[in-house]
Amino acid sequence: MSTSDEWREPAPLRAWGSAELWVAVVALVVIFVSVLWQVISRFVPALNWPGVGELAGYSLIVLTFVMVGYLIGNNGHIMIQIIDYLAKGVAFTIVKAVSAAFTAVICALLAWEAYHLILMYPDRSSAALGVPLWILYTVPLAGFTSGAVRATVRIFVAGRPDAPFDAAEAR
Repeated sequence: MSTSDEWREPAPLRAWGSAELWVAVVALVVIFVSVLWQVISRFVPALNWPGVGELAGYSLIVLTFVMVGYLIGNNGHIMIQIIDYLAKGVAFTIVKAVSAAFTAVICALLAWEAYHLILMYPDRSSAALGVPLWILYTVPLAGFTSGAVRATVRIFVAGRPDAPFDAAEAR
């Protein structure tokens, strides 16, 4: 099958995915530098900063949640491959549509919960950095909203073949 027959996300979602990738790369670099800082500060106590551990932890959270929508939209999420080999034709399309519907509902519910966490803790902030918690809760809100939108789109294109996931794809 040629790559022109494979389904790709619409351009606005691909642009959003590029932004998600950039945020993920920045978070990964921050994690690397933060952990390196912690290691160096064990040998050079003058560099010790309590906020660096918190920064690494929050960067890991950002990396995790920002990639939800990207992976769902690009068929890079975890799935049970045995179903791909057993179900063929219409059955496979139904399995893809139902799994996308479940994914959309779960992501929407998690986005709803993140929204309520934002409303619940408007005045709290993190211990070392003093970052307001509502800002941290916007990351899962954005990630799960992106996942819900992309999963909803995948319901309607379940009958079309997916492009294989390639994390190194050229955009």
